[in-house]
Amino acid sequence: MGFWSFLFGDIKQTRVEDEYFGSLLLMDYNDPKKDYFQGTRLFTPINKEVGLAINGGLPGPTAAQKAFYQKVEERYRAFIPGMQELITDEVRNWKPEFIIQDFTQEFWPVYLHIPAIEKPEQELDWEISFETFHDQNHTFTIYMRGFSPDYIHIDG
Repeated sequence: MGFWSFLFGDIKQTRVEDEYFGSLLLMDYNDPKKDYFQGTRLFTPINKEVGLAINGGLPGPTAAQKAFYQKVEERYRAFIPGMQELITDEVRNWKPEFIIQDFTQEFWPVYLHIPAIEKPEQELDWEISFETFHDQNHTFTIYMRGFSPDYIHIDG
């Protein structure tokens, strides 16, 4: 057993071509709770690609996950005020005068996590991460409950 296998277990990687998400790499841990796809897709609200992590296994992402991604795109602008408030409150802990003038120009999504969806009507916990010119050494991850920003984590 190698060092990485010891830490993370054996991971099989399989390339999947999905008609909606495109080329995805399945990270198969042989455990449905850990298996996920990674890839990129155009995020239409900003017209740029974002990294994706989509929980699930073969044959690929579900129709419910694709519909969820579409809803995120459609509703993105509606949850900006809540995300802006979380970011502002957190950053003011070390930069008291911090102000966001134009969220869409100052913060851009770089990653989106789509959870497994057991029932289409369930309220999902998911996350979206941003980079910004305000602090190029940190990534701002907003944890969402349904379509409401819940809390923030800043990595860097």
